[in-house]
Amino acid sequence: MKKNEQVDIDVLSLPDELIEWIDNAPIYESSGESGARTIYIDRDEGAYLKISALGSLLRSSQMQTYYSNHKLSSPVIRYLSTDRDYLITSPIKGEDGITRRYLDEPEKLSEIFGISLRILHEIDAYDCPIKNRMNEIALSAERDSFLQNHLDDIAEYIGAANANTASEEIIASRGLLKNDVLIHGDYCLPNIILNDWAFEGFIDVTEGGLGDRHYDLAWGLWTLNRNLKSSKYGHRFLDAYGRDCIDKDRLRICGLLAALE
Repeated sequence: MKKNEQVDIDVLSLPDELIEWIDNAPIYESSGESGARTIYIDRDEGAYLKISALGSLLRSSQMQTYYSNHKLSSPVIRYLSTDRDYLITSPIKGEDGITRRYLDEPEKLSEIFGISLRILHEIDAYDCPIKNRMNEIALSAERDSFLQNHLDDIAEYIGAANANTASEEIIASRGLLKNDVLIHGDYCLPNIILNDWAFEGFIDVTEGGLGDRHYDLAWGLWTLNRNLKSSKYGHRFLDAYGRDCIDKDRLRICGLLAALE
């Protein structure tokens, strides 16, 4: 995330505990696309404060802590649930995957993107606090709609699909899904941090938990197409990840799930 205009702390109406912790440090707007308001706090090594509805950041706190314990993300500094939810986290040194210098070398970026995902999926996550993520996601397919353009973006990898019949196909094939690896749940280029091409960690891990590796792979294929304006780098991504554990049928069903609106 990048800091933008400076914010007056009084406008945020924060609890006294957080005001005391910020201690007159400059704060800046840094909201992205996650839904929660995000503020950058310019003190010590820096910190990010997320502000959202009451109870909505509990899972974020749990997954961020779990990722941090496995050296996959930055630590949680404080989680406070009062009138709203407040989550303060440390920053990760580096830049996200849509930084221009990385986008300018798409072959190298797609390889790092695949290797980093395999590192995540190799973690022994038996004690993950969020289990059965695919069950949760598959349930959404019964009530939500699908984005046809999203399906079209990854059709080269999952085959042609129709948004109007995606739910029926998922219901018929959901038995293929597994909950056997730690997934990110929103595996997009903006959510990986690199430091001079070296993997440093993941951000926005709220959608993570025990799930199916192919769900992250499907999101990875989509973001490469969207951010690199081409579908040709997806094959390099899959090669770098390792074709040895990719199942085309599970990739298809997870590709459909990734297109949920």
